[in-house]
Amino acid sequence: MTKHAAPAVFAEDAFLDNASDYIDAFKDTWDAEKTTVKVELRDDMSFSPKNLTLEAGKPYEIELANSGKLKHEFTASKFFRSAAVRKVENDSSEVKAQFFTEVEVKAGKTVKLFVVPVTPGSFDTRCELKGHEQMVGTITVTGTKPAAPAEVLGSVKTGAWLQTGTKLVEAAADTWDAKVTKVQIEAGEEGGKMFFKPKNLVLKVGVPAQIMLVNSGKTKHEYTSAKFFPTMALRKAEDAFGEYKSPLLKEAEVKVGGKLELFVIPTKVGKFDIVCEIAGHKKLGMFGTITVTK
Repeated sequence: MTKHAAPAVFAEDAFLDNASDYIDAFKDTWDAEKTTVKVELRDDMSFSPKNLTLEAGKPYEIELANSGKLKHEFTASKFFRSAAVRKVENDSSEVKAQFFTEVEVKAGKTVKLFVVPVTPGSFDTRCELKGHEQMVGTITVTGTKPAAPAEVLGSVKTGAWLQTGTKLVEAAADTWDAKVTKVQIEAGEEGGKMFFKPKNLVLKVGVPAQIMLVNSGKTKHEYTSAKFFPTMALRKAEDAFGEYKSPLLKEAEVKVGGKLELFVIPTKVGKFDIVCEIAGHKKLGMFGTITVTK
């Protein structure tokens, strides 16, 4: 028998630091074991259903379907930090992050959230866009916390991302469009090789940048930088389906014919490797650099 959830006691400052351990547990069985649930985001300022019930330790694909003509947001701050979020995905891209702070879905679009709930409890959901304040609900996680893998918690105040990122993004908001550097990186295949074009990107420290990732090839490609991403202030990742916000981007994958734009502020001078970590892609030439200058 499934046990009812106790009130959420997940600390305000905590996040699940070993989310990948829970995700890896379903690496080969996700599709067979997952449960798909759908949440409709509506222009009458409601979620339908308003309240979700999930079970701790089980994989889910939550389809966030915007049926309206307005952009809507699905935010569940404590739930996102307490759960193992594998990725957000749509027909254009896949975005992986330490945890998400906001998932916005554009009018008429659907975004999927892949997640393993870990901590039992009741968690608030809401749309924080202006004028959408009545758009609220809950996620109730039932059952018991998995015994394995062992939960490892981190502190948001000491997480391995740019701690001043939010302040930098907020400070740049009013002048972003006037100061932004816009660049495009194409990913694809040619002559038995794989490539980023340009292979080497140059940005300026402190200057907002919008990096458009375009996949012109015939297979999915990934863009990641283990050393650059923790030093950048991430405003959002955005595509034709939605906007995704997080303190720390881990991987940006672009599907065939897709586009994904990264809104960032570089903060550290240096030369950083970028790579596609999909099996075999680096060996075929899909790597490059980001150089941040003064």
